[in-house]
Amino acid sequence: METPSKTPHLKSRNGCLRCKSKKTKCDERKPACARCEDRGFQCPGYALNVRWSQKHQTRAEKSAAKQPDQSPREVVDLSPPSVELEADEIVVTPSATPASEEVQHVDSWLTPPSQWDLLMPQDLFGLDDTGQSLMSAQSPIPSDLALWGSTSIETAWGVAGINSATAICTEERQSGQKRPLDDTGSSTPASDPCTKQRRRLEAQPEPIATESNSGVLVEFNNHPFIDPPRELFNLPTALSEYFFREVITLYCTWDSKSNAMRNIVENQWQSSGVLHHTIQSMAASCLSEDFPRLSSVAKSEHSLALQYIQTKSPSPNLHEDTLLAYMLLGHTASWLNPQNLATDMFRASCGMLNDASTEADDSNHLAFFSDTMDYWAMLLVYLTDSHNLGDYRRRSVGPADPTKAIEPHPYSGISRETVRMLTDTGILIFQYRKHMSGVKFMTEKDLDVFRVALREARRLERSLLAHRAPDVSHIKDPGDPKTPLNHLQLIDEAYRCTGLLQIYRVFPDLLNERYAPWNKEHVLRPPPATKIPTAQERQTWLTKLAMHVLSILREIPFESRTRSVQPFIMVAVSGELRQDPKHTQTPDSGEEELGVLHIDQASIEVVRARKFVGSRLAAYTHILPLRKIRVIFELINCVWSALDAGEEDVYWLDVAHERNLGTLMG
Repeated sequence: METPSKTPHLKSRNGCLRCKSKKTKCDERKPACARCEDRGFQCPGYALNVRWSQKHQTRAEKSAAKQPDQSPREVVDLSPPSVELEADEIVVTPSATPASEEVQHVDSWLTPPSQWDLLMPQDLFGLDDTGQSLMSAQSPIPSDLALWGSTSIETAWGVAGINSATAICTEERQSGQKRPLDDTGSSTPASDPCTKQRRRLEAQPEPIATESNSGVLVEFNNHPFIDPPRELFNLPTALSEYFFREVITLYCTWDSKSNAMRNIVENQWQSSGVLHHTIQSMAASCLSEDFPRLSSVAKSEHSLALQYIQTKSPSPNLHEDTLLAYMLLGHTASWLNPQNLATDMFRASCGMLNDASTEADDSNHLAFFSDTMDYWAMLLVYLTDSHNLGDYRRRSVGPADPTKAIEPHPYSGISRETVRMLTDTGILIFQYRKHMSGVKFMTEKDLDVFRVALREARRLERSLLAHRAPDVSHIKDPGDPKTPLNHLQLIDEAYRCTGLLQIYRVFPDLLNERYAPWNKEHVLRPPPATKIPTAQERQTWLTKLAMHVLSILREIPFESRTRSVQPFIMVAVSGELRQDPKHTQTPDSGEEELGVLHIDQASIEVVRARKFVGSRLAAYTHILPLRKIRVIFELINCVWSALDAGEEDVYWLDVAHERNLGTLMG
């Protein structure tokens, strides 16, 4: 009997995995093929042998012209793949679909510097963030160079568009997951939150195509990174943030939304080139101690701001941005060079304010500028001749409205009148000391100068004694929790006592006229004189007055923003912190054997007062790290060294002039 032949099995490239492994024909039924069912096997199903193909990749062609509504800032072209079927495999190759449909955008924090330069910060970053960002730069940084690796931009700015969707993009990128493809093989930009966020990238000519390990064609504009850097650091942006975050609060005695200086800068810095360069210079100056390379940035920005003013056509109208910038540039010139008093900028600011005073409509801002000039003048007149101030004159904007609350000034606080009296005191003392320093033999003319100066000093003394600070109920609270109104009142009292101290040091006859044994309750309300004091009694009285002024400052915590005006007060009283010379001398051998110590309670108090001044200035040096603070410290130490050496009639103004240590102290 003939055995029937075995049914031949046709081979197939497709089919279930079992049939393919046996190389037998499969009917490809679903969910299970007939061959597996007949033999009682579980059909393993169907799978495609898909792999990335390298042989069909070519250099990406230049993208087609962009649609009108397409964002011009695109640097990455990640075209989704299309599927091509071949005989034994399915090959995935990149497609050439239009860029407008398939380009995936880099996250929005990779926006180039030009997009960030003129944005207002919302939630500004702290000093530590700035420091970390700036520390990442190991070479000089041009102002238009973007540095990678900072966390400040992403975390510190509340910019619209960087929201939870950005976090999703970040999470996906970190986890390495790919977004699913739709039926056409391309992602859906309409519903993709990452795609919505990946905008605002600046287009570059002639993109360069690069190839990843997986074969996906990645197109970058002259930046062949497979994974683009996550964040961007832009120096001008960081400096602007630091100015609004830190510099204003260090520069003003209080800061809040009602701060006129902050309001003017915030409203106009984006449209005013001179303000932009000014705040860049101030911020870079404050950071230059920690980052020395920023010194050149501060100087260049300062020069650019001055050039902008000089090239601007003059106008009789009040340009607040230009006037404020000139005042800031002049006042902070000592930040770049401690000995630069910038009297030329003071004169120019006076001229601008005088020209604009008749045209200005906003009396509030005019009053702000006028009070700013008064405070600036007070700091200058102790260090330079009043002739260098040009046609400076105090002006009254108009009678004060008795029903309107007094608004503190960002620099002088509630001490407008006290500052003006201190200015007059400084003008008088500088002129008098300048004249008398050249007198070797007294003449009648010299006597006339003395009589006129003494008469003016007596008038100023009476003005300081009669002055009364405004009542708190009539002062508008600026809303700064770090500077309550009582801090401003204490500063005003310290100013008054400092002015009296200068008058009594230079004109001792006036102290003789009111002398009574020291009582701090009678400083501003002196009783009738009881005797004519000796030189030692006068010195003791002045030392007590100096320590009283420092006790007023001690009541103000260091966190108070009034610390910005305290260095002037500390320098002005430092010359009276005199110890008895015999207490500073080294004892001889016989006294050491007997255990004799020349020390008393008064000397201990003087030492405590000196340590308070030193600790305050040292802490202030860390808060506002400028070279001028070290110059102030050096001036005080020179004064104390002269006192401890036993020199008589040591006056801080003379020491500053002799040693060229004069600098703006506010």
